[in-house]
Amino acid sequence: MARVLSTSRLRLRPWDEADATLLARMSATPAVMRHIGDGAIWTEARVAQVAARNVEHWRLHGFGWRIASQVQGGSPIGFFALSFAGEGAGVDAAEHELGWWLAPEAWGRGLAREGAAALRDEAFERVGAPSVVARVAPANGRSLAVAAAIGMQPERDGIGRAGEPIRILRLTRSRWSPVPRDG
Repeated sequence: MARVLSTSRLRLRPWDEADATLLARMSATPAVMRHIGDGAIWTEARVAQVAARNVEHWRLHGFGWRIASQVQGGSPIGFFALSFAGEGAGVDAAEHELGWWLAPEAWGRGLAREGAAALRDEAFERVGAPSVVARVAPANGRSLAVAAAIGMQPERDGIGRAGEPIRILRLTRSRWSPVPRDG
C-alpha cells in the first residue's frame, strides 16, 4: 500500500472502500458538481461504481485517488486524483490524469494547488509518468488557475465523457521541476 502524502497543511491518504460516503456527499453538492461532467448530481449507483473503480485502480496500479484532510482539524475536505484517464475521457485512456475536488468550505486557501502539486510530484517521482494531464471545464477558472500554478499548460480543447467541453492541460516530465507545495 502506498504511503500517506503530506504537505504542511494536508494529509493525502490512499482511497479505501469507506470513502464512498465522502464521494456521495461531495457528488450531491451542486457547487462542487457544476464543473464535473455534465454538472448533474450523481446517483447512488454512479457513486458506488466510481468508488469501486477507485479501489480497483489502487489494487491494479498502486496509485489512485487520495482523501485529503487538513493537518489541523483532521476531517476530510475532498480528494485528489492521480489515475489513468480511462476510456471516453477525451484523452488517451492510458494518460496519467490529475484531478481535485474540494468541499466549498476549503476553497480559496490554496489547498487545491498544494494537494495537486503533491500528486503531480508523486506522478513523476514514484509512478514514473512521462506526463500528466488535467481535463478542466473551460468555465472553471479556479481549476484552470490550479493547473497553471502547478506548471500545466493548455494543450487543446476536447469533449469529455458526458459530451461536455473540456480544456486539456499537460505537464511533461522534461518541463517539471518540484516546487514548494505549501501555501
